[in-house]
Amino acid sequence: MNIALLFAGILLTTGSSSPRSESEPRKLVNGLIEALNSPDSAKLADYLKAWSKPGDPTQQRTTRLSNLAKQAGPFKPAGDGKETDAEVDAFVTDRDGSRLVFMLRFTRDPDLHLGGLLVRPAYVVEGPPPAYSNWTSLDALAKQIAADTNSPAMGLAVIRDGKLEVAVAGVRKLGGEENVRPDDVWSIGSIGKSLCSTVVGALIEHGKLRWGETLSEALPGYPMDSVYSNVTLEQVMHHRGGIPQDLGFTGDQVMSIVGDAKTPEAIRDRYARNILSRKPIAAPDERFAYSNAGYALLSVAAERAAGKPYEQLLHEIVFAPLKLRHSYTDVDPLPSARPSGHDDRSGKLAPANMEGPLESMLAGAGGGLFMSVGDLATYGVAHLVGLRGQDGLLKAATIQRLHRGVPEVPNGRPYACGWSSETVPSLQAFDGHNGSNGTMRSQIAIFPEANLVVVGIVNRGGESEPAPGFIAAMAVGQRYASVK
Repeated sequence: MNIALLFAGILLTTGSSSPRSESEPRKLVNGLIEALNSPDSAKLADYLKAWSKPGDPTQQRTTRLSNLAKQAGPFKPAGDGKETDAEVDAFVTDRDGSRLVFMLRFTRDPDLHLGGLLVRPAYVVEGPPPAYSNWTSLDALAKQIAADTNSPAMGLAVIRDGKLEVAVAGVRKLGGEENVRPDDVWSIGSIGKSLCSTVVGALIEHGKLRWGETLSEALPGYPMDSVYSNVTLEQVMHHRGGIPQDLGFTGDQVMSIVGDAKTPEAIRDRYARNILSRKPIAAPDERFAYSNAGYALLSVAAERAAGKPYEQLLHEIVFAPLKLRHSYTDVDPLPSARPSGHDDRSGKLAPANMEGPLESMLAGAGGGLFMSVGDLATYGVAHLVGLRGQDGLLKAATIQRLHRGVPEVPNGRPYACGWSSETVPSLQAFDGHNGSNGTMRSQIAIFPEANLVVVGIVNRGGESEPAPGFIAAMAVGQRYASVK
């Protein structure tokens, strides 16, 4: 989701029976560090349960944070960061001595509600150049980041002033001898949300959808709670529609939704009906809640408006006009020779790849999408030119609206329509998103002022920070998009 890992939307909210003191945010972040470091796994679950509403996916959050603790913990406190009326920061060092910052966003209404958690490299807050600032070539940078993050391979792409440069390093599969190649395709994960919003933006330009169109208008005939019926497509794209988050599934859960549906369209239809049969988690525009389910609904709305499968829309609206020859959906024949994903859930890094109906279910959220780093960067340029005021794949006004952010919490980072707006000390402002399907991690960053797009992908999953692609974006940004 975002340039910095938001734990794929580990957004925690809670009510309390009594107002909390002004010092509670600092106690809260220290309590998180203590829970992550505890040898008792139940302590983290108890911590999250205490700060989550009934019905929130505490088990999913516990799993993700447990993975972070296993991969990077224990965390040693390394100083307090800023504390405002919306955020409290704490610096830590991980097991390798890397300095990180935990950023907890919260609201008071009047009680304290935890709105979100980000983990970032400390240099993002403190401003000094990253350890990779002296890279001599993209090839060397890719090789170094892959080695330092225990990634079998990494792909990097940079487009600066219209010139594409691609670098790859490592092997397609751990233990194998096939090196990755520049045109290899990788899973892009949640970066696919920006592709979905691009498809919706194109259909709006064609008069088939509207920014303010409600779910009841876009999905006629679907039974839904009255709250959903008034949610607009733009609110869904901003993750402010109160849609359940659906940040993880078991195989049994997927099959209970899919049933005997075979085609991707039928699978998504079943999933849309399942989503809309559940209660909203918030009122429209009440709060930000990162939602895979919301983007799944957008893909179904696009299919109904255009009368075509979502995968076909991606080809017609994005891939073909941009001449992306190494971009695939889950229904396309994928190249047999491509990087394998990897995970370390067994305690040891091993090949693993996502497949099955879940990919079709979550196509709008980024499921089953594969692109080369060069193609993904070229797609980023289509948004770059719009942000610089030029019509292209879409009208500049449409692109700019897709990038118009709404703060996730008061005074927090803005999230737009599949894009996050980022500010980092010493760097120009940029828009981007990250992605992961659990076996690969991807990153895209667009620096409009510098006419620069950066893409980084590794073929391993995990929750360790800083994310490999984020490291690459910061290293290249320091070289070409620093604040003068």
